[in-house]
Amino acid sequence: YFHPAFRDEDGKTRILYLWNQNIDGESAEGREPLGYGYGAQYDSSDINSALDTGNRGFSEMLVPASDGLSGHGTAVASIAAGSRNSQSGGIAYESEIIAVALKRTGGSDGGYTRTIDIMEGIDYALRKAIELNMPIVINLSFGTNEGAHDGNTLFENYITDINGIWKNIVVVAAGNEGDSRHHVRTDVSSNINRTEFAIGDNEKNIRLFIWKYFQDEFEIYLNTPSGKRINISNDVTVSSQRENIESVLAMPTPYTSKQLVEVSIRPGNSLDYVISGIWSIEFAVTGTIKCGIVDMWLPTIEAIGLSTGFLRPSPDTTVTIPATARKVLSVGAFNQDAGSMAPFSGRGYTADGRLVPLIVAYGVDVTAAGYGGGYVRKTGTSFAAPKISGYAACIMEWGIVRRNDENMYGEKLIAYMTRYAVGIEGEEMPGIRQGWGLI
Repeated sequence: YFHPAFRDEDGKTRILYLWNQNIDGESAEGREPLGYGYGAQYDSSDINSALDTGNRGFSEMLVPASDGLSGHGTAVASIAAGSRNSQSGGIAYESEIIAVALKRTGGSDGGYTRTIDIMEGIDYALRKAIELNMPIVINLSFGTNEGAHDGNTLFENYITDINGIWKNIVVVAAGNEGDSRHHVRTDVSSNINRTEFAIGDNEKNIRLFIWKYFQDEFEIYLNTPSGKRINISNDVTVSSQRENIESVLAMPTPYTSKQLVEVSIRPGNSLDYVISGIWSIEFAVTGTIKCGIVDMWLPTIEAIGLSTGFLRPSPDTTVTIPATARKVLSVGAFNQDAGSMAPFSGRGYTADGRLVPLIVAYGVDVTAAGYGGGYVRKTGTSFAAPKISGYAACIMEWGIVRRNDENMYGEKLIAYMTRYAVGIEGEEMPGIRQGWGLI
């Protein structure tokens, strides 16, 4: 918040509220947002008092808001809403901002964010917008492969359900899994029933997500580079000097009728890293096959190395969750220098056949505010999505705030934005790479 990208011409903050979910103990006492019970909330007067110190170090003692080592949130926010006089050239450069510093479990830089914390962050921002009687764009530059990619996780259902609450739109990055080799689809009823994947050097934990139809009956085996063949069809734990394997079988839930087998591969008791080499999953039909389709995902590129992936991947259905949710504006990345889609941009369809992403924006070497000051170049769908968020805010201002169309939010806003997107030459329209085109 000390960065000029988030301050007006008088040097005052444009951030109305900042909820830092990571603050606890005495620092958070009395500052927990009502109804949440953790973290610390700061309003614009708190932030302006911190800015008045004129020293970033002092200001962060008054209003702590570290962005870790990556500066991801700072960059994303500046692209969507950086001030007019900043080099980041924010699209909605006069908009007010609500910021949520998401909780990191396991350390501020090396940890991970739980989806429940993101859901509470969304809930917080939406409630503030209702309280302020202002329309809101919620930007989610976040993605995971932990789900069936069919819109049916609790996380996706929650985001879908808030579509009808207040005047909002949720914009979600499509993820950077397009050319990552982290997804494969196979038909276990065919003659090809073995799927190989490579694990590269220096991997400490590999998680494999196998999504099958509950109606199909077959056994699943994991073949290791050391020659072991392990039945992972049910809950199993195998520990040795060379590898530790654990599989967990999940039954259908109220949210999904599919079945998940999650496999965790960790180093053996005598090793620091997972054995690198070629691993494989083998399917053996034992009963009735009513569908036969199995989707498998590895974690996203933010979690594992570039040399880890399936040997014969399926590059489609690589949009990350929650961009696969219904009624959200999913955003892919266009390479403005090459004049074509960025190869890393996640592509559709969803596992249940819906078009994603819906739209694309510039996502290569995008100028953004740097954490700690200055400006940086960022690449990824995380930095294409906030451009669309900025555009959405401007259109909602025209429609709702200026009363040209007070219903310009949600699905209606998505319809207008996708209608006036420009098709990319050489790409299918609408297509699984560009959606309805480029803004």
